[in-house]
Amino acid sequence: MMNHPTDAWKEGQFKDIITKVANVELYYKAIQFYLEFKPLLLNDLLMVLSPRLDHTRAVNFFSKVKQLPLVKPYLRSVQNHNNKSVNESLNNLFIIEEDYQALRTSIDAYDNFDNISLAQRLEKHELIEFRRIAAYLFKGNNRWKQSVELCKKDRLYKDAMQYASESKDTELAE
Repeated sequence: MMNHPTDAWKEGQFKDIITKVANVELYYKAIQFYLEFKPLLLNDLLMVLSPRLDHTRAVNFFSKVKQLPLVKPYLRSVQNHNNKSVNESLNNLFIIEEDYQALRTSIDAYDNFDNISLAQRLEKHELIEFRRIAAYLFKGNNRWKQSVELCKKDRLYKDAMQYASESKDTELAE
């Protein structure tokens, strides 16, 4: 079907057949095929294949071809596996889209990502809500001083007081 798509292509039939295939490499060939010929149906295929896919490999493939935004629905559907590559890719998409609420929800629900790296990236972001998330991440990694300093710099005094209080460090609280 993939070799002769103009003559033999039937969407439903293809999805039924591909899930019964034992060779995992054919899944990735099917993904490549969909990316080239049926990009709008790619997420449907990924949903069907997701129980058998290596999500890290899929993320690496879509990163390499610069198509992560296209497969965001798939990434969201498999994020419950708490896969580091999936989490970091989604977090990156949320930053690019400037969706700080989705980013905060993601980091609260899924903890398998490089917290410090994300915090360091966010502390330089132009939007204050992203810098607030950076302070929150620093706090979660017991980097109280960085967290409080970032809050004070952005005049987030309520957050600064809360984090200083949670640190139980009297010197920092002063």
